[in-house]
Amino acid sequence: MDRTVFEQKLAQLRKKQQLMEKAWREAGNRKLLKFFVDIMPRALNAERCSIFILDPVNEKVWLQCGTGLTEKQLQVPTANSMVGQVIESGKFVMETDLEEQAGAHDVVAAKTGYVTRDALCVPVHGVTSKKVVGAIQVLNKVRGEFSDEDREILERLAFHLQMNIENIFLRQEMAKMSVEMDKKIKMLESKLK
Repeated sequence: MDRTVFEQKLAQLRKKQQLMEKAWREAGNRKLLKFFVDIMPRALNAERCSIFILDPVNEKVWLQCGTGLTEKQLQVPTANSMVGQVIESGKFVMETDLEEQAGAHDVVAAKTGYVTRDALCVPVHGVTSKKVVGAIQVLNKVRGEFSDEDREILERLAFHLQMNIENIFLRQEMAKMSVEMDKKIKMLESKLK
């Protein structure tokens, strides 16, 4: 293959790679997730709702969206956190009197200024893999404590959002591949010079 043709193909490849990166950043139903974060506190008579995504490569959990928070503002450990426990076990967790207990919620409180009294967190399972790909958490029931009825509503939401959240999960994997692809393109470009 002559050099000019190779350079043209390389330029086309770079353009496609940049379009893919842009689509991954902008794509997805972030507005839908934000909508549910806005309405779930009202539906469950709670103060806040957050949706967390598991990074499949680094095994870290980050905030996709949440009441009063921005994307990736929080990362929570898979160990010693309620969200991590839910993702590891694949089972819901309901906690009360958290202001009396030490835990990852204290670190979040220090970072955000928000104090958690009680919480309900359910897993989000992937559609294709059946692995846990994220979690939905609601905080601070306004009156009383979270109930089994609240849990059932949140689990139904998790079921309906699983495809959207799995798409985010998969985009994270594709973004990692895109970074590797970019490195290889740069290496080829440097060899051409």
